[in-house]
Amino acid sequence: MTREAVEDGFEYFLDDAIEATIEEFSVSRALRGARGPGGAALDNLVKNAETLHRRVVEPELERYRRRTLAQFRVVLDYVESDADIDAYREQILETGAVVESIRTDVPAERRERVEDELLAHHRGLGEAVTPLLISPEDSFWDATTAALTREEAETLVSEHFAFTGPLRRNREALEMSTTVEATAVLGSFGRVFPTPTFEVEYTDEALRAMYRAEQSVVQQANREIDRLFD
Repeated sequence: MTREAVEDGFEYFLDDAIEATIEEFSVSRALRGARGPGGAALDNLVKNAETLHRRVVEPELERYRRRTLAQFRVVLDYVESDADIDAYREQILETGAVVESIRTDVPAERRERVEDELLAHHRGLGEAVTPLLISPEDSFWDATTAALTREEAETLVSEHFAFTGPLRRNREALEMSTTVEATAVLGSFGRVFPTPTFEVEYTDEALRAMYRAEQSVVQQANREIDRLFD
């Protein structure tokens, strides 16, 4: 199987997960963590949640998608090399979007433990797709049925393709936030805000939406596995 076909299989799963996250993400829940606006200003933001979703949430998730796919390519570089994963540690972690979400006030030892868990996840992902890379089949699902058992295929999508596990286990060490320009969301109405920008910390809502989306996509993939292995 070609590397490109493995990438296509991962990207298909990732795209579905991101699309489902976009649908699941609630701006009103996320705004509970907004720092800056209050009272009528916050009410205006809630009323314009659709605009905030389109101009802020969707671009943020698209950025996450691009970086996750780029990170997977680095994982494949590791798999195809003879090196230990530690040789790829910095590149794998820095290419993805999660490490930059580790809070700056997290002690160095705690940060290292989080990074170690993230790296372990990517090592497991690399090991899980190795049989597909060496399979003679040309497509992702053909290689899956030829190279993996049903249980291995289910584990591939539910544990290795899934990406929220390390994030949810380390929730207290993470902070996902973005700075929003009021006029970018509300146009000229944004000029009445007490400050031109405000910060939204959306970690809880992001993890909630990503997890629910991920579970939906895993269920869909498992239905495909059931069909292929029956």
